[in-house]
Parts: sequence; C-alpha cells; structure tokens
Amino acid sequence: MGKPLSMNLRERVIGAIDGGLSRRAAGARYGVAPSTAIRWDNERRATGSFAPKPQGGDTRSRKIEANA
Repeated sequence: MGKPLSMNLRERVIGAIDGGLSRRAAGARYGVAPSTAIRWDNERRATGSFAPKPQGGDTRSRKIEANA
C-alpha cells in the first residue's frame, strides 16, 4: 500500500469543492481520481475531518508472541 496523499493536496481539493466546483471536477483539476475526491468530501461531511487514517500497525505474529 502506498503513502497517503498529502494534506496540502486534500485541502486544495476540498477548498475547490467548497468554492463551487463539483467533486469530480475538483478531482480532475488536481489530478486525483473522482472517487478519491468524493470519498474525501464524504469523510469530511460525516466526521468533520478528511485527514488520512493511520496505516499499518503491529505486524508481529500473535501466535509467536503467545508462546514467548
């Protein structure tokens, strides 16, 4: 899985949507997929934030840790 797109880009896309551009047009303007712009806007409407969610986490095997 790749790195999340920057907050700067997210802010520009959301700002364009707030400025009256459609979500699809805002995505196209900044070179992100329409589904990404729509997802960011839906997330902002639902939670108030469009920051990237944490990725990864503890990758240790629970089976091995239980025996240790």
